[in-house]
Amino acid sequence: MNVELYRVDRKNAGEWDEIVHESSHGTIFHTWDWLNIAATHSGFALHPLMGSVNDEPIGLLPLFQKKQFGINLVVSPPPPHTALLYLGPVLRFDAVQQQSKRERLYVSFLDAINDYIRQELKAQYVQIFLPPALSDPRPFTWSGYTVKPEYSYVTDLSPPGAEHLFLSLPKKKRQDINRAQKRGLTVETGGKHELEAVYNLMVDRYREQGRTVRVPKEYLCEIYDAYPPENVKIFVARSEGDIVTGLIDILYENTLLSWIGNPKPLKNISPPSPNDLLVWEEIQYCCKQGLTSYVTMGGRPEMNGCIPITLRNSIRILTSGFQRKNVPLLWYVWNRHIPMSINRLPHH
Repeated sequence: MNVELYRVDRKNAGEWDEIVHESSHGTIFHTWDWLNIAATHSGFALHPLMGSVNDEPIGLLPLFQKKQFGINLVVSPPPPHTALLYLGPVLRFDAVQQQSKRERLYVSFLDAINDYIRQELKAQYVQIFLPPALSDPRPFTWSGYTVKPEYSYVTDLSPPGAEHLFLSLPKKKRQDINRAQKRGLTVETGGKHELEAVYNLMVDRYREQGRTVRVPKEYLCEIYDAYPPENVKIFVARSEGDIVTGLIDILYENTLLSWIGNPKPLKNISPPSPNDLLVWEEIQYCCKQGLTSYVTMGGRPEMNGCIPITLRNSIRILTSGFQRKNVPLLWYVWNRHIPMSINRLPHH
């Protein structure tokens, strides 16, 4: 199968986004605006590639390229200070019924991508995190990639709803949430002002620990400005009127992605912590909106510099009583020219 591969420019951004939205593999991170904002703030050059057969698009893949540590790197997504846990290819074969034809499309598209990576980008190191819905790693294995699984936590929000989910929590967790409400802690949604407040709380908390938040505030604000409020949701917890913690979330299709935030409050607050109440209010919001999934992002160790460990721990504890599943995010590394020790390159 002959796949024609070409770089997409801004005039074809509408067609790019249309493929992202119609494919089950597409995520909000694949959309044109997000990719270009990520490229600006990562310092990597964006190569938005689209493949077609007989002038019919069959897939796309955003690659990011940069020479770093003397090595020509090609990655998707770019390094952690863009806070993207996965990206990778979006294939347009949902309507194809025959498994053999789906595999031929997949393999042919990847062959064209590999030719571009070798011949045009001359990559020495390639790292791609697949979107969760693209769960078949075999074509990458066949092409010489090393495959490793990564995971995110997914809470199923299908009926019978929030009340059932609450009752499924451990008794201690339910008591803590109720006590937080009785002590006047409240949770509300906000806008750009609240986003900046959450970010500042993260900076203060990290400074207290001798650490640095690597996600630029300007990047988050640009994302907020580029997307409607329906996509970027800000949840904050208040104590005596002050914002004490919060979360920056992404809503796409029928899923809420718990993305960045939830720092431990610096303000002296009597137990219990507002963080569990914050997450519970998020889940209630999801149920009221008819969403089907709540995803805890941040299962990748390298992401600790931009997604606080407190976020990952608190949500894992809170959702431990729910019916949830581990969803693999598959990591593919193509390495033909450099030692295997380079596979663990640090991100800067």
